[in-house]
Amino acid sequence: MNLRKNLISGFNAVALSAIVLFAGISFSSCNDKIEEMELIIPTRVTFSSKTFIVEKDRAEGLPITLTLDHPLEKAGTVTIHIDESSSADGTQYTTSPEATSGDIVLNLDKGADTASFTITSAHNFDGNPTVVFKIIATTGGAILGDLNSRTATVTMRGNDWFIPEITASVTTLDDFGSVNKGAQSASKFYTISGTHLRGPVAVTASDNFLVSLNDTQYSKTLTIPTDVLSAPAKVYVKFAPSTGQNQAITGSISNTTPDAQNVIISVSGTESGNVPYVPEVPLLNENFEYGNESNFLTRLSPDWVAYSAPGSIPVTYITQGLTFPLYGSSGIGGAVTIEHGDFSREDIARVFTPQTTGTVYVASLMKLSAAGTGDFFFSLRDNSGGFFNRLYAKDDGNGKLVFGVGKNSSAQYPTATYNYNTTYLVVIKYDFTAKASSLYIVDGVPTVTEPATPTVVSSTGTNPTTLNDVAIRQNTGVLSATIDGIRIATTWRGAVGL
Repeated sequence: MNLRKNLISGFNAVALSAIVLFAGISFSSCNDKIEEMELIIPTRVTFSSKTFIVEKDRAEGLPITLTLDHPLEKAGTVTIHIDESSSADGTQYTTSPEATSGDIVLNLDKGADTASFTITSAHNFDGNPTVVFKIIATTGGAILGDLNSRTATVTMRGNDWFIPEITASVTTLDDFGSVNKGAQSASKFYTISGTHLRGPVAVTASDNFLVSLNDTQYSKTLTIPTDVLSAPAKVYVKFAPSTGQNQAITGSISNTTPDAQNVIISVSGTESGNVPYVPEVPLLNENFEYGNESNFLTRLSPDWVAYSAPGSIPVTYITQGLTFPLYGSSGIGGAVTIEHGDFSREDIARVFTPQTTGTVYVASLMKLSAAGTGDFFFSLRDNSGGFFNRLYAKDDGNGKLVFGVGKNSSAQYPTATYNYNTTYLVVIKYDFTAKASSLYIVDGVPTVTEPATPTVVSSTGTNPTTLNDVAIRQNTGVLSATIDGIRIATTWRGAVGL
């Protein structure tokens, strides 16, 4: 006796109970053994669609199809009931096979993976009556399929049915030419009309285009009532570019209404007048490109100087850098590692052009493997060695990482938590005017524009009068980190390198 080992995955307990179907079991009075037993995998039966439509000009029957989720392993039947919720009466249609007492029975052969019956309209009615069919029973190798797929509704179009239609005068408007960002072009128009509409027409313009019915008030969308469309109506279009880039722009004006095919008008223009973006040269762009051997960072780079505990446990250069999508200093050169703990540990800094006004953005890639109760490990300094724009990290007590920021002393932490051993783009901004440090943790793709809301802000403590170097700090707490791609700039875009 061969038992089938590979049963279809996903069967629930009810379905599994139906797997074993006995074609016949006979017991011998001599040896009390089972002489014959058949095992099959049952096949679920559902409608191929929840809705069907019989058009008013269709003379032949419409097949209503059923789907079997795999070929039937034992012949059987499926019973389909004409539900009482149907609005059509029995004089308005016929079925094949014919229904008996409201039920249609289909015979299913072994090996079948589909089944069907037909419904034929009598075309003796107006309106749109419906016939609702429900699968209610099965026999043999077939079982009922998913509940949501056991019902199908057939709509029969009556003699008064007409297909709604939208007609437009063009499929493409002439190019709008060159228009400056923030300005609007001269208008162009097309005409639109409709027949047998069952609702108003919605007109929607894609980005950088506007529409109007009176050539005065323009918007992204408008609605045209059905009575207006009995005669051609004018739809005015303007090009209003807003991307901020000098480029050719294509778009569309869509015209939609229930039951009708959508009408799409193609539009185009060229945005101009934008000052081309000149990438900012960062105040510092440190990618840790120091060769193929790991070593103390201060031994490899004269730019990094130990300001505390020189020659002790060092900040270490490693050859494998960090990567982050679209970041301007991703995957270049190596990186550095730090680890807090006992004994004296080296702290290092690198100078950049001093800043006394405006904003200073410090972007870097950070991957932490451990953090304690909260300590800062990365910051800017003033010309007296004071720490500002401090980056903190701590464990939340549940195995998650929390970044914080401190303008000068105490840290501010957000509620957001992050994962260890994951690379994040961390940006710390100091605003000399607002006298505040803002922290941004980017764990997706960086954007060209600065996010509207920082992850957290710190305004407590002394304000620096100048910022002139970046510091990497080791302490006696619990923290291990890899740092790479340090970019310091006066704009967000310059810092993230987009």
